[in-house]
Amino acid sequence: MTPNIVTTLDRAEELLKDLLEEYETCLRSKSVSDRAIQLTHDVCEKLRSVLDRVARRYWEIHISPAIAEADRKDALIYFPIAKDVRSLDSFLGRWRWKAVRAQHQDLYDYLLAQQPFTSPKNQWLAVVSDIANKGKHIDLVPQKRTEERRTTVTKEGGGSVSWGQDSLEFGPGGSVEFGPGGQIVFGPGGVRFTGNISVVGAPIDTGSQQIVPTLGVTQKIETWVSFLLGEHGVNATGLCKEACAGTRRIAVEMSDKFGLS
Repeated sequence: MTPNIVTTLDRAEELLKDLLEEYETCLRSKSVSDRAIQLTHDVCEKLRSVLDRVARRYWEIHISPAIAEADRKDALIYFPIAKDVRSLDSFLGRWRWKAVRAQHQDLYDYLLAQQPFTSPKNQWLAVVSDIANKGKHIDLVPQKRTEERRTTVTKEGGGSVSWGQDSLEFGPGGSVEFGPGGQIVFGPGGVRFTGNISVVGAPIDTGSQQIVPTLGVTQKIETWVSFLLGEHGVNATGLCKEACAGTRRIAVEMSDKFGLS
């Protein structure tokens, strides 16, 4: 990577640290501060800048020297974040690389593999792009504080099951045993157990919705707090952590694979 790109990545991670500290304050105040919203935007803006500059670095080294002067002047170079293949091709068409497109199949394949429509694990790119664009041209994306009561039951020696408002998750060795009338019901009030049912060997008291005290089995009830990003509904802290790591990965991979350092 070039020193300037490294510097911007480092700055994004410094802002992430500030954001995580600000969220600790938000947890205590039970509200999302304006500073937290601004820091979220700042992180995303820095990351979007890195992606665009890495794409431009490729274009300047490998494409610009091989295309006409008129195409160089008209080119718009951004890291493509598209909703489908047609949109991806449209984004890359703005690079004015039609005359040399066939010589850059490796780049196309790499960029295709990073797209949100290619894999759910790439969805962070679409959210980062939206937050950066709206914050620059429209307004900062609002956030909402939410709480979820989460219960985790763990068996000594291995096995765990946890549940919250609308999900039931099994850890390694986790199990639910159903007796007569045993059911798990998902509804507006959250997960509820009915009938004869046990979790990792501990019977559930269907009145309290907690386990009956059982040797070797423990229960923990926590309140999970999230700061959700507008219409995206993703946790801002998780997104920014994932996006910082993902952007650095892309910058390193493209620099190494395509000789951009």
